[in-house]
Amino acid sequence: MLVVSGLSNKQVGAELGISEITVKAHRGRVMQKMQAESLPGLVKMATRLRLTPAHRA
Repeated sequence: MLVVSGLSNKQVGAELGISEITVKAHRGRVMQKMQAESLPGLVKMATRLRLTPAHRA
């Protein structure tokens, strides 16, 4: 997931070829489904599940 890897919504949108608003909508749905109260909370969950590398180059 690009959002938890440290990219901004704008960068994620550019990489996927979608708008920043669409990225925000998808991020909101993921946060709701994962019951994450904040983006840092979602990052912690992704790290525990090993869905993202420990650091980004």
